[in-house]
Amino acid sequence: MNIVRQLCLVVVLLACSLSLNAQHQQPVRIKIERADVLRHDDKIGKNTQSLNGNVILSHVHTFLHCDSAYMYNDSNCVVAYGNVHIIQNDSIHLYGDKLTYFGNQNLAKVRDNVRANKGNTWLYTEYLDYDRLLDKAYFYEGGKIVNGENVLVSDNGIYYPNTNDVYFKNNVVGTSPKYDMVSDTMRYNTQTEIITILGPTTIVNRDSTIIKSDNGWYNTQTDEAKLLKNNIIITGQKTLEGETIFYQRSLGLGTVWNNMVLTDTVDQIQLKGDYGFYNELTGAALATRKAQMIQIYGADSLFMHADTMQIVPLPADSSRLIKAYHHVKFFRFDMQGRCDSLVFDFRDSIGTMYQTPIIWAQGNQMSGNEIKMYTRNQELYKVDLLESAFVISPEDTIGYNQVKGKKMIGYIRNNDIYRIDVDGNGQTLYYPKDDDLIIGVNRAESSNMSIWMKDRKISNITMRVEPTGNMNPPLLLGEKDLKLAGFRWLDNYRPKKKEDIFLELKIADDLLVQEEVYEDFSFDELSEE
Repeated sequence: MNIVRQLCLVVVLLACSLSLNAQHQQPVRIKIERADVLRHDDKIGKNTQSLNGNVILSHVHTFLHCDSAYMYNDSNCVVAYGNVHIIQNDSIHLYGDKLTYFGNQNLAKVRDNVRANKGNTWLYTEYLDYDRLLDKAYFYEGGKIVNGENVLVSDNGIYYPNTNDVYFKNNVVGTSPKYDMVSDTMRYNTQTEIITILGPTTIVNRDSTIIKSDNGWYNTQTDEAKLLKNNIIITGQKTLEGETIFYQRSLGLGTVWNNMVLTDTVDQIQLKGDYGFYNELTGAALATRKAQMIQIYGADSLFMHADTMQIVPLPADSSRLIKAYHHVKFFRFDMQGRCDSLVFDFRDSIGTMYQTPIIWAQGNQMSGNEIKMYTRNQELYKVDLLESAFVISPEDTIGYNQVKGKKMIGYIRNNDIYRIDVDGNGQTLYYPKDDDLIIGVNRAESSNMSIWMKDRKISNITMRVEPTGNMNPPLLLGEKDLKLAGFRWLDNYRPKKKEDIFLELKIADDLLVQEEVYEDFSFDELSEE
């Protein structure tokens, strides 16, 4: 313990000694190296010297050149006029019309027609205060940095010659052959030519790409940027946003982490996710981690979610595909659906659903091994149900109208199905009415048939090949007789609002296979992803 105390005492005494030495250390005096005329002038001040013609002064590795000067020896201060030129360490040059230099504070105040130079970097201003000890050159009331092809101006700023950093504040404007820029606050390194964004900043590249951010950096040599706050990249009719964006302009690639939003104002599409990218040169895009696509249809919108969503360009056709795969669910006010994967082809406006696809539209449930949706002017007008096609719609609380077959085509007008064509193994089960009263259960079969619907109810059936059918009172039929083979009513799995597309609904494995015999199926509980 005694040894520790002795060591602490030694450290304290050493610190005090250094402090006393610092207090008694004398400031370095400004020296007169030469002048054509030198005289004492007590009229200006006591112990003051007047220097004229080719004046050279020195102070701590710094030389001061001027036409004339006054040396205030008591305060170790110089006021210089005409062709002022300060040289520090043979690397930093400072020019102006007037200089006030404080030797004790190592502070130079240069006024009027001020220029500072280091290497290929020039600073122009009218007011500059240079702190030699802190290596800070403050400029205010307007300043301009010229660094190669990059020119930056602002109201105020600080230049650090030794680190090559320049801080710009208030009304920052930058220009170069590659870009134009406006900013509130930023830092620029004259050696690396990297802009550090410290406030609201907009960079407009010569190809009209616009970069907006409040924090991050932009490398003017490599055209790369990392954006960290309030970030937007605008290319033509597309806008990319996200919490963090790494942008490689030469590749046209923007990679996004957290809250990615890609907006296409032409096709009225938004692609969202917590990770993804967009390539402005090819038009390719990807979103994953809570991936979502929003398609605007007039006053309505389609909301779709999948594990991963892609925009795939088709250069040969100047068109593209939208691909959504794994756990696809979508919601629109008049239509909902789910499947494992989906592809929408902009060439023919056809969307194809794969693996246990289901569509719910205006009270109808449509399913098949594969579903094709045809759109025109952003409206659905036809649906193909391929293999094991099945259409179900509730009939009040009594039962379900049903149509099934090998292949089915549903025709849609004003969002309502008005006709269904069945090709192969056609079967129907429906509840005909007389003055809104159910008069029985009609069950019919035909290889090919057409069903017409009115007010979402079956109004007429045309059977073309070997038709058979019968009608019975509902009370005389058992439960299995009221359902066609393979019946599955899956309304519990329908997204009933747009937020439901992010709920994982697990359908039992036996529902993934179209059964030929009706069974009582069980359903898993609703659970969040």
